[in-house]
Amino acid sequence: MKKTARSFRLVCAQNQTADVEALLHAEGFRFEPHPCFALARTLTAEPMPLGRSVAARFGYIYIQDKSSMLPPLALAPKPGDKVLDFCASPGSKTGILSQLVGPTGLVLANEPSPDRLATLRVNMRHLGCFNVGTCKYEGQSLPLENDSWPLILLDAPCSGWGTVDKNPKAAQMWAGEKTAPLESLQRELLAKAADLLAPGGRLLYSTCTTNVRENEEQVRFAMESLGLVPEPLTEFAGFTFDPSLPGCLLVNGEDSQAQGFFLAALGKPGREALSKRTSKAEFPGERVSREEFSARTALDTSWLPEHCFLNVGGRIYLILEQAATELPGELRWQGFAVGKSAKDSILADATLRMFVPPVPDDKSLVLERVQTIRELLSGQSLPWTGGKKRLAFYFRGLPLGFLTIKGNRCLWSDR
Repeated sequence: MKKTARSFRLVCAQNQTADVEALLHAEGFRFEPHPCFALARTLTAEPMPLGRSVAARFGYIYIQDKSSMLPPLALAPKPGDKVLDFCASPGSKTGILSQLVGPTGLVLANEPSPDRLATLRVNMRHLGCFNVGTCKYEGQSLPLENDSWPLILLDAPCSGWGTVDKNPKAAQMWAGEKTAPLESLQRELLAKAADLLAPGGRLLYSTCTTNVRENEEQVRFAMESLGLVPEPLTEFAGFTFDPSLPGCLLVNGEDSQAQGFFLAALGKPGREALSKRTSKAEFPGERVSREEFSARTALDTSWLPEHCFLNVGGRIYLILEQAATELPGELRWQGFAVGKSAKDSILADATLRMFVPPVPDDKSLVLERVQTIRELLSGQSLPWTGGKKRLAFYFRGLPLGFLTIKGNRCLWSDR
């Protein structure tokens, strides 16, 4: 059985990488950059489970096989782009798409399973992916307009033969004709994705299997039956690839010390037309303007793209204007959860570092020792004098969240 090298990615802006790496180094983690992605790292020393690190606790890293990072990188959206993620949970690839499109972009992440959708939403919230809207539909029934999405990621349900290091029974469970239902589902999803793809757009089809029937034969189906055309994909540095169809990449998992993965880029002939909206989204609940939100929470959200908030059943969601404008009215989707309301108060979650000023001021708490952060996480408090109820705190220049001030002490609470 092959041995994969444990990998992860940083979840931060480029100018924050040094502080995130310093946070990891302070706890004894050692790692090397991986050439496939500027934020990808390969672990070389793990003194304790990486998922228990302070960096992981505050959503600054995401543990992910480096092959799994390739599909969103191959799709290659640019800042401000709009992307549909067909089968999104747990959000590994969705999170990269969120980083690539940036604050002015939009990712619609779909997941039909209620349990997996809940996992997706928890992960997006933890990572601060406020530009991701989530919805729950069978992929074949997504109520979206045809020819309306310029970029689509279809990381299809598959047999998982490329993950045998993590799932040793995968090949046995899906041997021979057992993959037939998966192949049928993959073709259905491909057909729907082809309908939704805008002319001139790009569809990235991927699986974590090495099964030809789920990979190359599905690409042939997309070409012969759906009218899609293959687009070239450049091989990623740090990987070894096996022969495949022109325009496709098949990761050799053993030689790459990673999972086996298949990627195919498919284009739709024609030129992209202006989207024709049939209906405007009408939201349930009470709209809360960003000015009112700021007045009721003392939090500044003016640096975000145009937005408002929505109070639905006592829960508060961030709604970006581009999502409200771009997504059709018949689609039921959820914005980014930011807290809850109680009577006239809005209680924003203390863990949302997106609301922490990017640069600390003289009223902030800047910590240099990781041990102090761990003491706060364990329930200990620190002395503090100040009249505010909340205190922004940082590791060096890295925003972490808000501490609660009680009397002359400050403490961490994520409830």
